[in-house]
Amino acid sequence: MTPTKQTFLNQVEQNIISSLAWDKEASWSDRPALAAAAQHLCMAPGAKRARPKLCYFFGLAVGADFNLLVDIATTGEFIHGASLLHDDVIDSGTLRRGAPTVNAKWDNITAVLAGDLLLAESIKGLHRCPRSIAQEALEVVAEMTRATMLEAHIRGSTNVPILQWEYIAQGKTSSMFRWCGRSTACTANDNEAKERFGQFGEHFGIAFQMADDLLDIRPTDSGKTPFADIRNKNPSYPLILAQNISDDFRSALSKAWNRPTMEEEEIFDLGQYVIATGAAAQTRDIIEQRINQAIEALGPYVERPGCREIALWVRNICKSLPQSEAV
Repeated sequence: MTPTKQTFLNQVEQNIISSLAWDKEASWSDRPALAAAAQHLCMAPGAKRARPKLCYFFGLAVGADFNLLVDIATTGEFIHGASLLHDDVIDSGTLRRGAPTVNAKWDNITAVLAGDLLLAESIKGLHRCPRSIAQEALEVVAEMTRATMLEAHIRGSTNVPILQWEYIAQGKTSSMFRWCGRSTACTANDNEAKERFGQFGEHFGIAFQMADDLLDIRPTDSGKTPFADIRNKNPSYPLILAQNISDDFRSALSKAWNRPTMEEEEIFDLGQYVIATGAAAQTRDIIEQRINQAIEALGPYVERPGCREIALWVRNICKSLPQSEAV
């Protein structure tokens, strides 16, 4: 019997909780900081569960084994969660999903090791799935790691090509969406869906990362620290686009990033400068283009239950983005 979406997501939640349970007796410790830290991120109310939702809807489209999909969706959340824990250490982030980050609430050591724990649990949780699914999951972790290292190396640079940003976005974001689609189709032995769902993930991942970058410039109630990319000297898509549009903005950003610290007023002003160049509006337009490409990649599957919901969902992501006027 096919579960409802909420039932499926509840099963994923329970799988996360059981996987991160702490054995006080075996560890001789009643202070399970590692498990508590991992749960703090993975069970945060602000978690979008985008990857489990994709698995569920793709599963509807191909008649997948939903027992295996719970494991695949949990692995997707764990790999994603590990990347967030490690990113927050690199970025010195203080707010994630509307709550203090693990590195802020505990410390960097706990955040790094909690991320390592999630990576280990992610692969262990695929023991019932075809071996190829676990193999591709390991490839995703390697891809994400290479992209994250490159992202760290270009920090503070005002000469980052758009194509280099796309390489990083493909590694950090698209790779996991691609894996969710391909893994779901694999459980149904549908090779055409495997290719099409993977292509969807590539395009949607780029759009998703662009949207995340845009929300950093146009803060909402997303639960993230506003203007974090400017503050952390991270060349996000709107920042790169604004530099390509305006040499004056490139110069202003370069001067700010070459100083050891920046005042909050200056960070805010740089964010408004980005909007004034039109880069935020252009980013929103490109997001819509990428989302259309993602939907087109589904081909005939877009007419099936599940993929119809995916198409509606990703279009709504674009519609929900804030308008780009300066404030």
